[in-house]
Amino acid sequence: MKKILFVFRTPRLGVLRAWKRGEGPDSLLFSANHLKKLGYSVDFFDTAYTPFNIFHPLFYLFEHSIINVTKMGFKLDQAIFLYPKFSQYDVIVATGDSAGLPILFLKYMKIIRTPVIFMTAGLAGALKGKTNTWVGKLYKKILPQAEIFTSYSKIEINFFKDEMELKNKITYMPLATDYKYFSQTSAAKRNIICAVGTEMGRDYKTFFQAVKDLPINAEVACHPDNIKGLKIPANVKVHLNIPTSEVLKIYQKSTISVVPCKERYRSSGQMVVLESAAAGLPIVASKILGLTSAFDFEDKKHLIFSKPHDPSDMRKNIMYLLKNKKLSSALGENASRKAKHRYTTELMAKRLSKFIDSL
Repeated sequence: MKKILFVFRTPRLGVLRAWKRGEGPDSLLFSANHLKKLGYSVDFFDTAYTPFNIFHPLFYLFEHSIINVTKMGFKLDQAIFLYPKFSQYDVIVATGDSAGLPILFLKYMKIIRTPVIFMTAGLAGALKGKTNTWVGKLYKKILPQAEIFTSYSKIEINFFKDEMELKNKITYMPLATDYKYFSQTSAAKRNIICAVGTEMGRDYKTFFQAVKDLPINAEVACHPDNIKGLKIPANVKVHLNIPTSEVLKIYQKSTISVVPCKERYRSSGQMVVLESAAAGLPIVASKILGLTSAFDFEDKKHLIFSKPHDPSDMRKNIMYLLKNKKLSSALGENASRKAKHRYTTELMAKRLSKFIDSL
C-alpha cells in the first residue's frame, strides 16, 4: 500500500470534517479522501499553519520578495517544517503552486528525493511576461524536478511548454467538484441570478454593468477586494467571505449562474463553473482561455459563453436565458450531466491513482 502525503496551501482539516458531517464539499481536498477509499494510505498536516511553525518568520521576507514579482506565495517555511515527514511517504501530492514550488526547490537542492506530483493552478498567469526575472529563472530550474506536472487548462500547458521549456513534462488533468454536495435539491424559490468567486480574475465591474436595472435581483458572493471601488447596483446584494454552505443556498435560489472573468491566460472561474453545473444551473461565462481550454463544455449546449469585458453581450445573454426557459433548462441539465460523468472528485482520484501507480 503506497503512502501518499498531500500538501495544501491552506489548512484543510476543517474542510475534511465539514465534508464528513455533510456540511461542506470535498472539492478542496483534491480527492485525498477518495484515494483512501481506493486503498492508499493518505495523510496531510495543518501544523505548518500553527505557532509550532517557527520557520514562518524566518522566511517571511524571502517569500514576499517573490510575491513582489509574481503576486503568488512561496511557502518555503511549510516545506521545511514538513521536511522530516517527506521521507516517510512514497509520493508527495502538492496541490497548489505556493505550496508545491518550495518542495520542488528542496528537490532541486537534493534535500529531498521523494517523487512529487505537482498540480499547478495559476502559475502560468503569474509568470506571464516575467520569465526573465530572477523568479522566472529560478522556476525554470526547479519545475522539472516534478516527476508529474499537471495543469487544469491547456492554455497554461502551452505557456509551460513554450516559455518555460517543459516540452514533455506537463500534462492536462481537469479540475473536479463535489457533485453530490452541489447537486442537492432544495425547496427554495428560484428568483435571482448569481455570480460567485473570490479569486482576483473575477470581473464584477462588467457583471454590475450587465445586470443594472434588470427585472430580476442578483446576488454576489466574493471577497471585499473583488468589488473595491465599484458601485453596486440597487438590484444586487453582495455577500462577503461567506462559507460554502451559504454559497450552496445562493445556487439553490438562482435561475442563472454568471461567471464573469477577465482574460488572464490562466485557470480562472473553473471551480464555480463546475459547482454551477452540478447544481443544474444554466451558466453564462466569460469566454476566456482559462475556461474554454479547461473543459469539454460546448457553447449553447452546456453553457453560453459571453465576450470578456463586454457588459452589453453579457446582458444580452442573461436576458436571452431569462426569456427562453426551455433552452435554459436544457443547458442546466446538459451541464449537470457532463459534470457528473467527467468532473467529479471521485474521478479525479482515479486519474491521480494512475499517476501515483506509475511512480
